[in-house]
Amino acid sequence: MAATSPLGAISAEVTALNDYAAVRYTNIAFLTFMVFDHIITFETEVAKIWTLQWRLPKVLFLVNRYVIPPMLIFDGYRLSMIFRNLCVALSQSGPHGTVETILIVRVLAICGHRKWVRNFLVTAFLCAMAAWITLSSKIMTKTTGSPGGILFPGCLYSAPKYFFAAWIPPVAFESTIILITLYYLSEYEWSHINLTLRVLARDSMIYFLIMFLVLLANLFIAKWGHDFLGSLLIAPSSVIACVAAARMMMNIREVGDVDIEPLPAIEFRTPATTTMGDGEV
Repeated sequence: MAATSPLGAISAEVTALNDYAAVRYTNIAFLTFMVFDHIITFETEVAKIWTLQWRLPKVLFLVNRYVIPPMLIFDGYRLSMIFRNLCVALSQSGPHGTVETILIVRVLAICGHRKWVRNFLVTAFLCAMAAWITLSSKIMTKTTGSPGGILFPGCLYSAPKYFFAAWIPPVAFESTIILITLYYLSEYEWSHINLTLRVLARDSMIYFLIMFLVLLANLFIAKWGHDFLGSLLIAPSSVIACVAAARMMMNIREVGDVDIEPLPAIEFRTPATTTMGDGEV
C-alpha cells in the first residue's frame, strides 16, 4: 500500500477542517435561531400554553420546549472544558418523537378522529420508533465520542458508514402522514372548513413537507457526505422540529380565541359523516 504523501495528508486535514467548520457554523446558526424564536414567542407561550390543563399536548410542548433544546445546545455550542465521558452520542429521537406524537393528534383532528386512522398512525409511529431505536442502538455501539480539543471544540463523533440507515424510518413515517393528510384534505370543500381546521391543516402540511425534505436530505448526506459533512443536518432537523412544534401549538391556541360562527357538519365523499368543531389540540 502506498504511503500518503505529506501534501496529501495536509490537504485531507484542510478538507476535514473546512467540513467541520461548515457543520459547526450551520449548527450554531440554527441553535441561535431556536433561542431567538424562544425569546420572541415566550409571551405568547405564557398566555396560551401555560394556562392549559395538564394533559398530553401541554406535557409534550414543555418537553419539546425545555428538555430537548438544552441537549442540542450542549452538543452544538463551544464547550471550552468538556470531559470525555460527557461526549456520548445524544439521542436525536427526543425532538422527533415528541413532535410526531403532537402531529398524530393533529392528523386525527383533520380526519375526523376515525378509529382506524388512529390505530394505523399509532402502530406506524411505534413501528417507526422501534426501527429507529433498533438501528440507532446498533449504530451507537460502533460510535465513539470524544472532545475535539482546541482545533475542534465540542464533541466529535466517529460513526460507521451505514449510520444513514437510521433516517429511513422517520422518512417513511413522514411520507405516510403526508399522504394521509393530503387524502383527507381532498375530501373537504375548502370553503366550508372553519378557521381552526384551516390553520391546523396549513401548519401541518408546511411542517410535513419541510421535515420530509430535511429528513430525506439527512439520509442522502449521511450516505454520501464525507467525514464531518455526514452530520451536516442532524442538529438543524432537531431544531426545526422543536421550533415547528411550538409554533404549531401556539398558532392553534391563538385561533381558538377567535370568535368563530359554528358551521354545519362537513360532508365527506364517503358515506361517513363527521363534524369538526373548534377544540383544543
